[in-house]
Amino acid sequence: MFEVTQRVHDFTLQVYSSMGVGTALAYEAGKQSRVISRKAGDLIWRTGAPITHWHHIIDGIVAEQVTMDQGLSYPLALHGRGSSFAKHDLLGDGRAQVDYLAVTDVELLTLPAHAYLALLRSDSGFAQHLVTLLSAEIRQQNNHLIVNKCSNSALRVIGGLALCAEGLCNPVSGGAPHFMRANSLLLPLSQQMIARLCGVSRTLFSEYIGQLERGNWVRLQYRGVELQQLDAWRGLFLRLHSQQVWRRNPSVNALLGLLSDCAEAANAPYAA
Repeated sequence: MFEVTQRVHDFTLQVYSSMGVGTALAYEAGKQSRVISRKAGDLIWRTGAPITHWHHIIDGIVAEQVTMDQGLSYPLALHGRGSSFAKHDLLGDGRAQVDYLAVTDVELLTLPAHAYLALLRSDSGFAQHLVTLLSAEIRQQNNHLIVNKCSNSALRVIGGLALCAEGLCNPVSGGAPHFMRANSLLLPLSQQMIARLCGVSRTLFSEYIGQLERGNWVRLQYRGVELQQLDAWRGLFLRLHSQQVWRRNPSVNALLGLLSDCAEAANAPYAA
């Protein structure tokens, strides 16, 4: 039991230190922290519920979503390994603005809300870390809004998949997800959930995902959708937003061509 407790203590100290927390305060935060697990499909927080703890994701994926009266759920954002969620809720009225759902089995590091807020007030390193995280999430959400609101259905699907790839592979606090393999990334989500995340109907999503599968850009699995040639997908994300591709209302063929260009750039001898 001592060995297990010591390992958990050492792990929490490492996590808080990586967030810029000073050694003494990291030690105190670690004493109040717990590591918990949730199964895929578990609702961690329901809209309007008081949030009692801050949650840092050790492994797995958590979705922010809204649930309609008819029972339909629409995901708004995904949080992966190395990120945290509900932090802006704790800075507000302390209640969940959306549902927080465990999309996969997740392992979480938790800290009581009062201790989280006290740590923010007393440790500038942790406060800076939070600002960096929130800034990155705002940019990600803005990109999501641009793709969903200012584009056609092809760009919503292909751009939405690129956004998932970048968001899950490059969290600010680091750490590749365990479902990332070599140059591919498994999105362990149902096609229905991905379609709703992209803001299109299941029928349209099937049409475009079929074209991507025939081009060997994705591989459909029982567990989800695997993005092939991951470097190309991440390159596509950068080009979509740095070149404001969405302004040109690109066709699906133009987007597939852009994916090919990104793959060639990634495989060039001088590519990092």
